[in-house]
Amino acid sequence: MIIMLKIDAKLRDSSVKNDDLRSEGMVPCVIYGATVENQSISMDSVELKALINKANDNTKVTVSIDGKDHLCIIKEAQLDYMKNKVIHVDFLVLDETRKVTANVPLRFIGESLAVKKLAAVPKFFMKEVKVKSFPQDLPEFIDVDMANLVGLDSIIHVSDLKVADNVEILSDSLHSVATVAMPKRKSE
Repeated sequence: MIIMLKIDAKLRDSSVKNDDLRSEGMVPCVIYGATVENQSISMDSVELKALINKANDNTKVTVSIDGKDHLCIIKEAQLDYMKNKVIHVDFLVLDETRKVTANVPLRFIGESLAVKKLAAVPKFFMKEVKVKSFPQDLPEFIDVDMANLVGLDSIIHVSDLKVADNVEILSDSLHSVATVAMPKRKSE
């Protein structure tokens, strides 16, 4: 399933200080890309926080500025974790004729035979991998089939991940993604 999100933005007056903008419930943002000039924009803080909670690095977001829509991804989001607020967001406008690089989350599916039969526990080493593709081909996630872990010596590497032919995985192919191990015994 492809997630498509939309948010409204306003062009930002550069004379207004960012702190003043934030005190009005808005978040300063930037939108840029090969097909659009860099523009300072602002967005409603509540709407933007909800969008960020739903999105990952490669979720396509439609940013509407004065009625004109731009297909983007969130390139960077700055958060204040102490105050639970979004401070600033960079949106990259996608050019469907140029490849983009993004981190794609891994989705672990299936059940390992080693977990089921040997009471082993799964160990995960990666949550995401870096990929390169055209924006329209960018996957929302990559499935990792845990059923491939049949014994205690089984390891899933990046090279074992299955992606479409038009998606290139840039992460090191030798990196371990997941394995299984016997649980540590508590010392008596």
